[in-house]
Amino acid sequence: MKSRAGVIVWAVTLALIPSLSGQQSPFLPDDIYNKLTNEISGSIAYQTLRTLTQFHAPSGESQGFWNEAQWVEEQAKSEGLEDVRFVALPPWEGAAGAPVSNWTLKGGELWLTEPVTIKLGDVRETPLSVADHSPSADVTAELVDVGEGSEDSDYAGKDVSGKAVLAYGPLARVEHLACELRGAVAIVSYYSTRTDPWADHADQIAWSQLPRPHPGARPNVPAFVVSPRTGLMLSRWMSGRAPTHIFAGRAPFPPGTRFRVRLRIEADTTEPEDQGFVEGVIHGTGDHSQSIVLTAHLQEGKPSANDDRSGCASLLEIARALETMIRDGRLPRPKRDIRFWWTNEIEAEMAYFAAHPEERTRILADINQDMVGARQSLDGRLQQVSRTPYSRWSFVNDVVESIVESLVRGNNAYLPAWQTGAPAPYSRPIFARLGTREPYRAEVVPYFDDTDHMAFNLVGIPGVDFTNWPDEYIHSSDDDLWQIDPTQLQRNAVAVAASALYLASFGADEVPELTAVVAGGARVRLSRDLGIGTARLAAAPASERDEAFRDAWNLLDQAERREVRGLNSLRPYAAPAIQKLIERLSEDMKLTELNHQKRLEEWYEALAGRRPSPGLESSVLTAKERELDARVPKPAASLADFLRRSQEIQAPPELHKLMVFEALNFADGQRSVLEIYRAVRAESLSAGEWYYGRVTQDQIDDLFKAAEKVRAVEITTR
Repeated sequence: MKSRAGVIVWAVTLALIPSLSGQQSPFLPDDIYNKLTNEISGSIAYQTLRTLTQFHAPSGESQGFWNEAQWVEEQAKSEGLEDVRFVALPPWEGAAGAPVSNWTLKGGELWLTEPVTIKLGDVRETPLSVADHSPSADVTAELVDVGEGSEDSDYAGKDVSGKAVLAYGPLARVEHLACELRGAVAIVSYYSTRTDPWADHADQIAWSQLPRPHPGARPNVPAFVVSPRTGLMLSRWMSGRAPTHIFAGRAPFPPGTRFRVRLRIEADTTEPEDQGFVEGVIHGTGDHSQSIVLTAHLQEGKPSANDDRSGCASLLEIARALETMIRDGRLPRPKRDIRFWWTNEIEAEMAYFAAHPEERTRILADINQDMVGARQSLDGRLQQVSRTPYSRWSFVNDVVESIVESLVRGNNAYLPAWQTGAPAPYSRPIFARLGTREPYRAEVVPYFDDTDHMAFNLVGIPGVDFTNWPDEYIHSSDDDLWQIDPTQLQRNAVAVAASALYLASFGADEVPELTAVVAGGARVRLSRDLGIGTARLAAAPASERDEAFRDAWNLLDQAERREVRGLNSLRPYAAPAIQKLIERLSEDMKLTELNHQKRLEEWYEALAGRRPSPGLESSVLTAKERELDARVPKPAASLADFLRRSQEIQAPPELHKLMVFEALNFADGQRSVLEIYRAVRAESLSAGEWYYGRVTQDQIDDLFKAAEKVRAVEITTR
């Protein structure tokens, strides 16, 4: 025991080194830090962004996407990346299993023609003015105001057949009620997802979509999108109230005045073609059996400066900087390949892994950038860096978190640091030449998705993501260059480049220090979960105390399993002596869990005045639990089948989609439905039910019954 305790003390002491040394990370030594911060330029990335925002690529099959991908391919070659190519992939059919049509917008205008002539919108000004998948049309029709237009009552007493409707409700709902059911021939929408579009974002035009047409589906009607201010002013004028904004200075028209619009759209709808991604490589010196993949997605409407052309520009800048320094000898060539993917968001990766399942073993990690250029003082945006989900827990989390936190400490102001004589305002600032001097507000948070790293985690590859949130400009005409900060572009690019460079370069010599940091972080996380569990137990009323105790006990058990997974992820890279150390550290995680469980029992006894009943923690199963423990799900035999069929699952609506994702990740043919429930339940409690929602046995049971029904999983009985 003494020797083991000595090992643990040594490991934890090493793990504390980054904290004691201030803003430095053991994975970003001074020499590499200085080289990266001198070469990576947020201002160069910003200039690249100027060009990228000129493309309108609302989908990965549109002509705009192909034009943008071709431009990026040429840039990647000019920056020195090797094996640059467009990886063509079939359209991702997803759940429907039927091909979808390609849609490319070519032009469009909206005019008010009666009682006065006013141009209300022009695609040349804002391509988002036309909802995606609107057909070509030239329609002149009377305009009827239906308010929100999302309830039957909005149409009471109004004849919209053969007419255009003015509405601010969700576009698909308006299309169904006004056009499909009541015969309207066009929509003028001023829908917005913003918290207060009337006051804070009155001139923002939201990116809107009609359903993607499938063979045999009813054709879409044309839909033009205007800003909330323009829509509201039209509504006011049509009701006879005094006009403002674009109608200011005009006398109100009497109620009953007829309003007509002309809506003209030119768009191409063609048969499905290939989608895919642009790839370039920095080749490593090793056997190329494992690579680091950096991703960002190209397909977005114009301008989409932050989402996600900031990520694409950052990727090009990282490629330029690393290639330049490797070429002139400032940086050694990494051991592993670094692959750069400019993608069709999620769909490209899903199609790629479906076609190339062997790639799952050839990729060590994915680092995704989706929105990394936000000027953070606008609407209080925060750069959030996701960890992997617990099902994919890996040392990658500790590497990225250490580097990000070191940059945060160096780019925020701390009074004691200033009092020691550190330079003001920040002790280790990164400022772009053309950027702001704002602080770097970044936080490493539990897993989230809805962007490219999701596909990697789904197939078993640890993936993390950089995304700023909240964002009142996303998917709108306001997502433009004026709200981009080159300084934040540069800081995020340094964080991603440093993480990728370390992960691509570390070997057996670096594993001891890496193991120390992972082990130290594990201790911190285990203690945090103990605090969560005991706090829930202490707060529970007497009638719910046993349930809270079981939750806390399971939370500690799953935390230990998570941290052992993280330590074991280091084994393939460790020398034999360190592999033995990792085994001992894993054993120590179990001892820590046992110690924490004793504390939990003491808490229960102090609160209840008695010891917990034997077997209360989990060893005595209820009839329902025995049923769930007998059922063992495993994914469909083919990865392609699993990826497609998983999108058909009718999951319980009250189960958070991220917990649906995690439950499917844990289905490995070894864990029972009960074990999967316990893992996902613990993850939701560790992050917080406010974050992931509440997870119940019935939800997980229903999920796997639904998954079995569509043959996404097979369930055996044990």
